[in-house]
Amino acid sequence: MALPIATKAVLALVVAGAVSYLVLADDGEGVLEYVYAEKVVASPSDYAGRTIKVHGTVVPGTIRQKVGSSGDYTFEIESEGERLAVHFTNMVPDTFAEGGEVVLTGQLTEDGGRFDSDEMAAKCPSKYEEEPMANR
Repeated sequence: MALPIATKAVLALVVAGAVSYLVLADDGEGVLEYVYAEKVVASPSDYAGRTIKVHGTVVPGTIRQKVGSSGDYTFEIESEGERLAVHFTNMVPDTFAEGGEVVLTGQLTEDGGRFDSDEMAAKCPSKYEEEPMANR
């Protein structure tokens, strides 16, 4: 059974109104851009002053913790051979480790030389590697 034209028009207006509301009501904070570290390093001016999520692998030997602090770290992350310096000011997750993948939420400094963050998701590479199959 087909709907009358008037009903279709009303439904179209309701849907269009709902979509318009969602677009106009967005304050820009709802969805953060997810970027790999090499893109941030290649074009820092594109990301300056914006809160973004940056993905990379923690470079072994670069993790430093401020003496006497329980949540002040500096380290580097790497993606596609490009390195990005990070200043992290919170407690690190249990899975944070050298060589592990991290996704950091924060902002690039004005000069583009460092990424400041206080939110991290990390996975430990050893926990997610496949176990070798048993010999048959």
